[in-house]
Amino acid sequence: MTYGGKQKFRDRSSVSILDNRLIARVLAVQSLSVLGRHVGLATLAGIIAGGIVGGVGGRIAMRVTGFVAGPPLVGITTTNGNRVGDITLGGTIGVLLVGVALGVLGGLVYAVLEPWLRRFRPWQGFAFGAFLLVAAGVSVLDPVNSDFSRFGSAPLNVAMFGALFLLFGILIAWVFDRLPAIAAQSGTPARFVVGLGWLALLLTGALLLLSASGLGTSPDALPTLVTVGSLSVAALALWRRVTALGYAALGLLLLAGAARLVSALPVLLEGL
Repeated sequence: MTYGGKQKFRDRSSVSILDNRLIARVLAVQSLSVLGRHVGLATLAGIIAGGIVGGVGGRIAMRVTGFVAGPPLVGITTTNGNRVGDITLGGTIGVLLVGVALGVLGGLVYAVLEPWLRRFRPWQGFAFGAFLLVAAGVSVLDPVNSDFSRFGSAPLNVAMFGALFLLFGILIAWVFDRLPAIAAQSGTPARFVVGLGWLALLLTGALLLLSASGLGTSPDALPTLVTVGSLSVAALALWRRVTALGYAALGLLLLAGAARLVSALPVLLEGL
């Protein structure tokens, strides 16, 4: 081979290496874009479901509790600082914002679990709600909160607020199944949904940073770390196609949550 031939071979090899690197970078950017859109749309679905179920549904459950409690308990202050029987704009907005914030976190969890839940179709929403109830039910059904047994019927209160998890799971799955189809179309509605998805992703990042900043002083730091660790392992296991490891991580999360929930129920139902 002549010198010119060797030089051409080297040039072609260099171009080939550059092309491969460029292709790898393009594929990496595309993968990150797909991942970001998936998480963003799941979080957007969580915001919608959280606002409806957690905000509106939670407010209705509180009103039912106040109605069952009866006139003798009207005006008594709850552990959250609210007065039984009072309906205020500030209180309603507060409940709605809490529902939206929890919906953001629920949407993030759904983004991780959605690939695992596809085998349960068309019941993936109910399965997700049941998973949340078992794994994170004590975040709402808090045994420290004596209001469950102080006002109204304790079994009814536990049933109503526990049902919110199931309703949230059903609604977020229903909304999420429709958002990608809208986003894949052309036109203003598609761009609007895609933009809201990216905004929801930014909101998720901000909320995670805010939650992480207060984790050190939180009494629920250990359960939170277990949850984050289990979901992270499940996501990595799905990416690396090590399904057994993913099921083990999710099973650990369910067992830990079930233990806390079972121990909380007798306290919540105290006084029966």
